[in-house]
Amino acid sequence: MVAKPPLVPHAKPLIGHALDIWQDPLKFFGSAAAVAPLSRIKIGWTDACLISDHELLYQILVTDAKKYDKGIQYERARAMLGNGVLLAEGDFHLRQRRLMQPMFNKPSIDDYVDAMHGYSTAMVESWRDKEVVELYPEFYRLATRVVIDTLFSTVMSDQDVELVRAKMPIVIAGIEKRGALPPRLFDTIPTPENRAFYSAIAELRALGDRLVDQRLAAERAAGARDDLMDVLTGTEDEITRRDNDRAQILNEFLTFLTAGSETTPSGMAWSCYLLAEHPEIQERVRAEVAGADLGTDNNVRAIGRLPLLQAVVKEALRLYPPVWALGRRTLQTTELGGFTLPAGTQVFYSVYAIQRDEKVYDDPDSFQPDRWLDGRRKYPRTAFLPFGAGVRNCIGEHFAWIEISIALINILQRYQLSLQPGQTVPPAAMGALVPGDLPVRLTSVVAR
Repeated sequence: MVAKPPLVPHAKPLIGHALDIWQDPLKFFGSAAAVAPLSRIKIGWTDACLISDHELLYQILVTDAKKYDKGIQYERARAMLGNGVLLAEGDFHLRQRRLMQPMFNKPSIDDYVDAMHGYSTAMVESWRDKEVVELYPEFYRLATRVVIDTLFSTVMSDQDVELVRAKMPIVIAGIEKRGALPPRLFDTIPTPENRAFYSAIAELRALGDRLVDQRLAAERAAGARDDLMDVLTGTEDEITRRDNDRAQILNEFLTFLTAGSETTPSGMAWSCYLLAEHPEIQERVRAEVAGADLGTDNNVRAIGRLPLLQAVVKEALRLYPPVWALGRRTLQTTELGGFTLPAGTQVFYSVYAIQRDEKVYDDPDSFQPDRWLDGRRKYPRTAFLPFGAGVRNCIGEHFAWIEISIALINILQRYQLSLQPGQTVPPAAMGALVPGDLPVRLTSVVAR
């Protein structure tokens, strides 16, 4: 067994590849993928590994999952999320996951559809014919409201939504940057960036504190459906009830606020951008939606009758996966890809690069939703992982699919989306893979 994977070129003294990762992580991970399926990078003066092969990724996420923990990126998120289900490990993670899972199964998501439909309808009805709308902030507000209303029965004020939209990206970007640095190297230096990072965390945790207190103190209407707060506070299991004290409830609230506000808007925005860029596909989806006779309620069963719409969302998530890069860390000496990795080795992976692998996808950088339709080539499950895999697969995956689909249905029923000639939208690799400026012209189709 060979001791070390090949080193990605151009590591710099002291900082290794950190500067390249900061400046253009998508380009860096793409170039590293050409070195080897498993390569070695330098994070400061520390060796780490980078996976660029879908089968190796599946091995660490599923087959050998117990040999890895979540690693440095997740550790850097603890200041914001504590020991919420996203960061929890071992038996505690499994207990929390099992406790919450029913809230994300199909019967529960059926209960959320009215809220998803109501909020997205209100957003679309606030737009005007011939208006140019910056879409990503609109979707950010939508997703933030939906996740807190459906899971915690709390209607957020405009002021609170704007606080999340202003401060959450600062926190997420700070976590990502700190994941490319040796632990604690620059955290205590009072730079403007560090001050902004810790100030944003403090403001968001204060917001969470207030909203959790309001929800715990609120009178619940007779017959109201159980929400995630009821699940966290109402268990009869003594260990689980003890674990979910007031501090842990806040951690879970912030976990779902972060996940719901950062990832789903990305999927919505990229789907709309790609439809605007490909008007012929947009018209096919609009015709499919019109022919499905959805009526006024976009329910889960109706969405299942829209295969092209689902293929569009799937292709958008392939090209621009919201969670574009993550990592794991070996808990013991481990064999991977023909190499021996010592315990404590950080192993990064780029979903963005893996889902654009030309060995798997024909013309991988092009938008081809038809590749996912029946009768076309079948792709390995391991090469499409926008929501992860295994026991750490995103608990809200189905929730996100339905929310994105309902938003697109409401938009396409009312508007044609178009871009300026030559307009391109570069991706920004933050915590989620988000679009840069995304102004889209809306033209009413209702009167056609």
